[in-house]
Formats: sequence, C-alpha cells, structure tokens
Amino acid sequence: MELGPYLILGLLEGLVTAAVLSLMALGLSLVFGVMRVVNVSHGEFFMVGAVLAWWIANLVGGHPALGFLAALVLAPLLTAGLAMLADQLVLKRIGYDPERTIVATIGLLYVIQQVTLMTYGPDAVSYTHLRAHETKANLVCRLLLE
Repeated sequence: MELGPYLILGLLEGLVTAAVLSLMALGLSLVFGVMRVVNVSHGEFFMVGAVLAWWIANLVGGHPALGFLAALVLAPLLTAGLAMLADQLVLKRIGYDPERTIVATIGLLYVIQQVTLMTYGPDAVSYTHLRAHETKANLVCRLLLE
C-alpha cells in the first residue's frame, strides 16, 4: 500500500479546513473591528451557507459541475440576504448595544440551528452523492433512504 496518495489527500483536507477556519476568523474580526458588534451567531451563517450550497447542488439537475457552479453563486447570495434580514429585524432594533447584541445573537444562533435541524435533520450528508446520471427524484429518494 502506497502512502503518497493518502498523504496528499490528508494535506489537501488540512489546507481546506485551515482556509475555512481562517475565513471564519477573518469575518468575525472584521465584523467586530468595523461595526463593534459581537456576533455570536457568525458561525451559524457559515453553516447555513454550507447547507444551502448542498441543497442547491442537489436541486440542479444535469452535470455535477453545473450544480456546483449554481451553488457557488446562489448560496452566498442567499446567506447574505438572510444575514441582512437578521440585521434589520434584530440588531438595528436594539441599537447595536453590546450587551443586548450578545444576547440577541445567542438567541439567533439557537433559532438558526433549530430551524436547520428541523428542516434537514441531524445526519451528515456529503457532496459525493451527486452523480451526473441521476434525476432529481432518484437523488432525493436515495438520500432519504440512506
């Protein structure tokens, strides 16, 4: 058994994980540095973006690359829309007061988590389920039965 391919895949996986964590930390520090808002629900918006990307990629038929491209464009836009909606409905109403903001974003964190759990369930699903020859109905049935 050769170690080379596993080592390369492990390094790539580590680099992707480090890049995601770096982006999350950068976003959190930018929001706090510019707006002086401690957004405890920051990570939940990343989770919503990932779930929406998975959902869009599964929704788009045809070649998997088409679903990936659609998810790459639409998921960040939908997530940004949700974040702007949360800002308008929650944070602006409390005037960005630091103590109230922390409490409000903790509440927002739990709301986003529970709505996502109720909608998609607690099971992890990977992107490897996408196959070019499957129709949407076959894909949904197979995902529900697994």
